Amino acid sequence: MRSLTPAPAAISPATPAAARIPGSREAKAWSNAQNFEQVFLNTMLGQMFNGLGTEAPLGGKQTEAWRGMLVDEYAKSITAQGGVGLASNIYRELIGAQEAAPRRLPPVPRTAPAQPGQQSPN
Repeated sequence: MRSLTPAPAAISPATPAAARIPGSREAKAWSNAQNFEQVFLNTMLGQMFNGLGTEAPLGGKQTEAWRGMLVDEYAKSITAQGGVGLASNIYRELIGAQEAAPRRLPPVPRTAPAQPGQQSPN
């Protein structure tokens, strides 16, 4: 069975500058974009290898068990080297969606107003 767990996002020349700061929302968005591209490539490459016959170097019953792992490694390698350009477009869309969304700040705890004759807590 094939593992669709993407590898951690790699920093490559294609990585946007803002996404190179560990732990930032840009780094998380870049990681998610690369993970999506890797899963897409895994699916696409898997479909390409489905049609191989038994005479091909990667065909036959002996190699079927290993084909999924080979496809996973191909997808990881392609993504780590910059991919096919899908991650950068997804990253731009994710950042745009985050900037357009209203900010949800945590609620500020309300303090009861001081009663006459009481001292304030500070």
